[in-house]
Parts: sequence; structure tokens; C-alpha cells
Amino acid sequence: MKLKVLIVEDNLIIQMFLEHIITNAGKTKVKTADNGEDALNMIEQYMPDVVLLDIGLSGALNGIETAMILKEKYKTPFVYITGNSDYTTLENAKNTEPLHILRKPIDEYELNKEFEIIRQKLLKAKLENSK
Repeated sequence: MKLKVLIVEDNLIIQMFLEHIITNAGKTKVKTADNGEDALNMIEQYMPDVVLLDIGLSGALNGIETAMILKEKYKTPFVYITGNSDYTTLENAKNTEPLHILRKPIDEYELNKEFEIIRQKLLKAKLENSK
């Protein structure tokens, strides 16, 4: 099962790095956006299995605001990536119920491990729904 991933990151270098890691795993299809508004516009047409979402996005919607819409309107699971480690930011992020929060700099092994766990959960849910 190929996992469809949407990476939402406003730093182009980090976005390209994440895309490289994820596509090298060979079991994913990746699209990218650099702000929350573009990400939400892509959701309906791309229908990702999971969104990799920067908390500190620039633009009208930050990552937490984007996540709240992903969760409420689209029921799309997401994983935060963040360089912010202050208590308030992390508590606000946890309140949106992400699958996981990954801290920058991103560890390639941890990212691949997280996506394998997500892939297994989605496959299990698909098998249970087909019964």
C-alpha cells in the first residue's frame, strides 16, 4: 500500500529534505505546499493519507490552525514537525491530537519509522472496513 503524503513546510530546504527522505523510502507518493491555505486547497483533490505539517507556518494560517481544519473538516491525520519547543506551543499542538510531533532537525530513521507505523495502522483499518 502506497501512502499518500502531503508535506506542508514553508522552508524550501526543509521541504525538499523531507520529500527526499519520504520518497526514498519508496512506499509513498508526495505532494508539497508551503502554507496552510494551499494545503487545504490541495486536500480535496489529492486526498492524502497523512499530512506532515510544520507548526510554525507563515501565512494566514499557522500549522495549528491548519491542523484544526484538517481534523474537523477532512478527518485527515497529521504529524507535526517543529523547531518550536516552548511549553505553550507544544501544549496547543497536543490539544489538536496529532499522530505524533517530530522535532527539527528531523531524524531520517525516526521519520521513516513513523511512516511505517502510520502505513500499518491504515492498512489494518482498511482490512477491518472491508469485512
